[in-house]
Amino acid sequence: MNIQDYEKFDRENAYFGSDLGALIIDDKTQFKVWAPESAVVFLNLYNEGEGDNLIESIPMQKSEKGIWSVTVPKNLDGVFYTYTFEYHGQRQETIDIYAKACGINGDRGAVVDFKTTNPEDWDKVKNPDCISPCDAVIYETNVRDFSIDTTSGVSENKRGRFLAFTESGTSYNGTETCLDHLKSLGITHVHLLPVFDFATIDEKIPITENENYNWGYDPKNYNCLEGSYSTNPHDPKVRIREFKEMVKSLHENNIGVIIDVVYNHTYESEKSSFHKTFPFYYHRTANNWFSNGSGCGNELATERAMVRKYILDSVEFWAREYKIDGFRFDLMGLIDIETVNLIRDKLNEVNPQILMYGEGWTGGESPLSSAKLAYKWNSYQFARVGLFNDNLRDAVKGAVFNIFDKGYVSGNLHTYNVVKRGLAGSVPHSQINGSDEACFAYNPTQTINYCEAHDNHTLWDKLAISAEQFTADERIKMDKLSAAIILLSQGIPFLELGQDFLRSKPKITNGRETLENKYAPFNGNSYNAPDETNSIKWNQKTENISVFKYYKALIALRKKYPQLRLCKREQVESQMRFFETGDNNIIGYTLKSSSKNKSVIAVLLNPYTNVRTAALPEGEYAVILNSDGGDESKSSRTISGQAQLDAISALVLLKK
Repeated sequence: MNIQDYEKFDRENAYFGSDLGALIIDDKTQFKVWAPESAVVFLNLYNEGEGDNLIESIPMQKSEKGIWSVTVPKNLDGVFYTYTFEYHGQRQETIDIYAKACGINGDRGAVVDFKTTNPEDWDKVKNPDCISPCDAVIYETNVRDFSIDTTSGVSENKRGRFLAFTESGTSYNGTETCLDHLKSLGITHVHLLPVFDFATIDEKIPITENENYNWGYDPKNYNCLEGSYSTNPHDPKVRIREFKEMVKSLHENNIGVIIDVVYNHTYESEKSSFHKTFPFYYHRTANNWFSNGSGCGNELATERAMVRKYILDSVEFWAREYKIDGFRFDLMGLIDIETVNLIRDKLNEVNPQILMYGEGWTGGESPLSSAKLAYKWNSYQFARVGLFNDNLRDAVKGAVFNIFDKGYVSGNLHTYNVVKRGLAGSVPHSQINGSDEACFAYNPTQTINYCEAHDNHTLWDKLAISAEQFTADERIKMDKLSAAIILLSQGIPFLELGQDFLRSKPKITNGRETLENKYAPFNGNSYNAPDETNSIKWNQKTENISVFKYYKALIALRKKYPQLRLCKREQVESQMRFFETGDNNIIGYTLKSSSKNKSVIAVLLNPYTNVRTAALPEGEYAVILNSDGGDESKSSRTISGQAQLDAISALVLLKK
């Protein structure tokens, strides 16, 4: 299409009705699609999600604003469908971009009466409360990784699937796994890597037999669920019902569900359903071809009216139909700021407690001005949305793009000030000078604090590479100190499943990958690596149970004391004060409560490999978290004047 002025085109052609897609209305089924430049559009009805079983092709009628529609005088629940569009004399068949259900491998949409997909008592399922985003403790996992390994203890027909999250009582050698593990650890939200229908996994092969693997950042159908995570991907209703069963199970255990969404690019460019529906409208272009700000071959033109509408409609659908508790936006830096704010407004209409956060960067250069994009440095223009704190991540463990780089916990004390800034929620604070690039948050609710995610090496592998000269025991202490920094910082803590028991991702030399050198036996980009690399090995929890217990103690401490979860920058300034410890590299700060009990917590962080002594503010203190995660506050022993700090450790005290 040769559209020179998209703003003018949108003013004349954009459609804002809420009825795009396939809708069952009484005993009729209505189909509507926006394709203002198509010469003709046909609706194709099929009996199955694949194969030669066409029922009929029906010409659609064009009306104002480029809408093509047809109403079939029967309830087509369970029937599959596609559209055929004609441009420049060429006809192409494709799935409806508004399809909310699909057949095997996502090539045909499915008409579904969603009321028939609800599990028992679905209408009674409530979203868990999350009054402030800073009350959340987010735990990231991939559906397949969670249970695919036999050590998960999950029933074979549920392993690697949505239903694994519904099975309780699983264990490995007496150690809780999967759902019981989530409950025991105390996290508030599970963040799921993409669960929408993605392109690179053949759903015909059962997931327990499927050697292909992908995280799912290869979007095919944004509003349909991935079939490989269901027990029967041929039946659209099965994947929907089983996903709802998972949400129900987690909600009944007071755990919210966050989904990872990828509204920044499509897996295919010319062959994508968006391009076939309306060539070049849905994607940004440069030099008359797809621009590549995602690094994946294209990028969505979110600033255009009907792309923006599509994203808003999609997010609202997930939030309402599946009772989703949060959205994580992949490469959010590619989404324009106006759209980001409108998404937040839309989610507030559904449920103001829904979390929204994303990556404040892109995967390449976009033709849209950086001043209009949701980059981290533009954060004050979308202050209600969280951003991943890569500054704190790199300061804690070392830069992720330099595998040998060290961080605060592994001996690079030059990152001291950035760690301090992260502890204060990355908001302005009168006691912190410098590290201005790390001061990006308007309020602590805007910073997602983390040191491990699916991207890059796990924390344990990063330490194994960059801190190779240290003993394993010292690296375990580094891991625990990293966790303490993340969970004792203002903002929203984010962990990856398995981080709490030293998860490792070994490289597998099976022809698909080769070891680069002796210093890199670990996989730092495992998006398509086999289960041997990506799956959670639950025996590692048994082997590292003391680390798990430490993380659990940190989470419990964070939940207990509200001053660890301040949500306003003014609160951080007035209630969080740094104090002199006698050593500039040992960080010390106090947090006072605004509640009636006026409790005061003191936190000390020792990055040194030996025992150190640090000065304390005036008063008597009891230990509420030692280097083993223990609470000594019930004993009669108190500390005043100074405290002895174990090597590479955090100490948390309560003023008596």
